[in-house]
Amino acid sequence: MRKFTDKENKWIKEFVELKEKGLSHVQELQVAKILRTKFSFFALKWTYGEKPQISLYNRMEDKDKAEKQYYDICDFIYFIKELESLGFIAIQKFYSEKEDVGYNVLYDRDKYIYDEKNDKFRPTECTDLSSFISGDSSGNEFPMENMGNGVYGLFQIGQTQNINLDFAYDLQKYGLGIIYPLPLAVDYVNNDFKTLEERYNNTEIAATLKSVKWSQIAVWIAVIALFSSVIFDICQMCSSQEIDPDQITTIEKAIKDNHIEEPLTVEIKDTILTKPVSVNEQTTSFHQRLSIPSK
Repeated sequence: MRKFTDKENKWIKEFVELKEKGLSHVQELQVAKILRTKFSFFALKWTYGEKPQISLYNRMEDKDKAEKQYYDICDFIYFIKELESLGFIAIQKFYSEKEDVGYNVLYDRDKYIYDEKNDKFRPTECTDLSSFISGDSSGNEFPMENMGNGVYGLFQIGQTQNINLDFAYDLQKYGLGIIYPLPLAVDYVNNDFKTLEERYNNTEIAATLKSVKWSQIAVWIAVIALFSSVIFDICQMCSSQEIDPDQITTIEKAIKDNHIEEPLTVEIKDTILTKPVSVNEQTTSFHQRLSIPSK
C-alpha cells in the first residue's frame, strides 16, 4: 500500500472523527455534501446516460478555475474509490423514490433554484432589473441577488464548462453515497497513520538492526581477542626463559625413568634435545653430559 499524503491523512482522520460523533453527523459523511461544501465550484452536474458528461458552473469571477476544480474533484473521488478497495471505508447508498432523470446537480438549494429546461440558476431572493429598464423588450432577465443588509448585486454565472468523460459514472456511484469508516481506518488513525503492515515491518526492522548491532559487537570482541593472543605469543617469543634447578632435576628423572636401552645425551638450549650415544664413546655420568648454556 502506498503512503498517503498529509492532506489524505487529514481526510481519513476527519471521516473517523465524524463517525465517532454518531448518527447525528452522518450527513456530513455524504460525498455529495463534502463536494458541495469543501470545493469551490458554484454547481456541479453530471449526466450518466449513454453520453456521460460533467458540467461545472462558476460565477463570472471564477470562470477560469474550472480545470483545477475538475482535477480536484477527480482526485477526491478516486481517493474515496481507493479507500474502499483497501478496506478502509464502505460506501452506503441512499434509497430514493425520486424518478431517475439521468443526471444529478449539486448546488446550494437553500439559496438558488435550478431551471432544468433552460439549464440556468437564479437566486431564491432576487429582483429582476429588467423590470426597471424602460423600453427593454428583449425578454432577457437581469436578476439582482440579495447580498444581505439591503444590498443587491448582479447575479451572473460564467460559461459552463462541459467535459464529456465517463468519470460521470464514478460520480454517480460515489457522489450519492455515504462514507462509512471501517475498523481498519480507525486503527490507522489511532496508530499515528501507520497500517498494521507498517508497524509489523518496523518491528522486524528494529529486531534486525538490534541483531546486527550485537553481531558487530561480537566481531569486535573476536578481533580484540585475536590481537591479544598474537601480542601475547610475540611477547613470549621475545622474552628470555629460565629453567630453575628443580625443573632440571624433574626433567632428568623423567628421562631416566623412560630411557631407552641405548645411551643418550641431553642438551638444553631453546628446547631439550636427546641424542643417542655410540657404544664406542666414553661413558660419562648423566650430570657430566647435561649442560646448560651460559648466560
